[in-house]
Amino acid sequence: MFDSFFNKYKKVFAGLFIVGILCVVMPIVVACGYTYLCEDDFSFEGGAADAVDTYGSNLVASAHKMVQYYNINQGTYLFNFLIHFIRAYARGGLPGFHFFMIMNTVVFCLALILLLRILTRENVAYLGIALAVFVSILSMRNTEYGKELFFWYTGGLNYLTELALGLIAVSLCILYIRKKKVGYLIASAIIAFLASGGSLNVVCADLSWLIAVVILKRDEFIKDKKIAIPAAVSFVGTLINGVAPGNYKRAERDLKEGHSTFFDALRDAFKCVISEDKLLFTSAVFVLMLLFVFLLCIIYKVKVLEGKVTVLNLVIVVVGAWLSRYFTMFPVTYGYHSDTMVSMRTVSSYEIVAKFMYFLVVAVLAQFVSEKFEGKTERIAIGVSAVIVLVALILHGGIQEEYKNGLSYYAYNDYKTGALQENYAAREYVLSSLRLAEKDSDAVVYVRPFRLAASCYGMGLDVESDAWVNRSAAGFFDLHTVTIVYLDE
Repeated sequence: MFDSFFNKYKKVFAGLFIVGILCVVMPIVVACGYTYLCEDDFSFEGGAADAVDTYGSNLVASAHKMVQYYNINQGTYLFNFLIHFIRAYARGGLPGFHFFMIMNTVVFCLALILLLRILTRENVAYLGIALAVFVSILSMRNTEYGKELFFWYTGGLNYLTELALGLIAVSLCILYIRKKKVGYLIASAIIAFLASGGSLNVVCADLSWLIAVVILKRDEFIKDKKIAIPAAVSFVGTLINGVAPGNYKRAERDLKEGHSTFFDALRDAFKCVISEDKLLFTSAVFVLMLLFVFLLCIIYKVKVLEGKVTVLNLVIVVVGAWLSRYFTMFPVTYGYHSDTMVSMRTVSSYEIVAKFMYFLVVAVLAQFVSEKFEGKTERIAIGVSAVIVLVALILHGGIQEEYKNGLSYYAYNDYKTGALQENYAAREYVLSSLRLAEKDSDAVVYVRPFRLAASCYGMGLDVESDAWVNRSAAGFFDLHTVTIVYLDE
């Protein structure tokens, strides 16, 4: 009776899940329309403009800058190319800039939904799972760090873009296995290579997912070796990225005693993974979302893996999920020479990967339980529902507090109170003043007091004209110096 109720009103639940997804995601999309140049954005836009002046062609200039950054800064070849080729602000001003930021977020969200749809092959459950994943990514503890992925142009292009491409590559690889259409395979391989040109922690996650597809489809692999092509191409791309001279030059700038060797990084990565897991599993929101996904998969009999889930496959998924998280963490600890997460973008990108892997484990576990206890799934569903209600009642205060400290709520509240608009107006005034200032002059911009939006990223411009970001902004706008003066009330 319990199962039949949820199946009878499938369309109603599908509608509720879609509304829930929009409530979580739309504040982020709207806030992307209030973004602006900040931090490294100035130097990249300025460097791209100088390169175009030097080489004439935007395409040729981007290729030269890609190689240059590969050798001196980082191996992220796709990012290195795109950051100099797109030139969102230089080409389209703030409207063009906002268009890119909005599309980057929308494509990521659609790519995640697409993969969940393909994995579950269920018309309702995938929407509920998507809701749980988006809540975990945008509406719980630490998700405010996502501002460096969703609201920072440089961060979004180096992390979120490649994460979306990785999700699409995996989706296409699975479609090829099911439909045997070569077009899916070719597209998957091309996109997998492109996805390998971003930040190495995201790249390692993308690669691990493609390898997992081959391992879990090992019987299919024996019949058709071509299913490993996307994983092989991703590996080659990751290798090209990883051996870049720029990676080592960048890492050597910040060596720390006890955290400098390869083996130090292996230890540090393990320590960070354990530390992050403690944060995740002390989150009431995350635990509830895991239970919710388990319930959905039981009710709608979701089959992530074709055929019955063996104990071996369950172990492979659990171990693979852990290894995927570990190798997502390793480039962070090795690059930063630290046993703690250093920047918001690395915390956010790692946690997105980690959460997704835990949801995958729960979905496969639910399939295993459904098959093992066939005929008793209704009792299991009732029991899980009771646990969800009980946990929600007991931890109601903590859940509400977590939600209000999530990035999605911050963006919603900033828009509601007007802080987002006020913050943007001040930032837009700075950019307009710099753009209209006389060339080669010492630009001084006086900024009246304004409310800072909790969801927004700072511009990075300082009151000192010799600060790095100020010098980058001066170079981009063809000014001698840039000084920002914040006026008192």
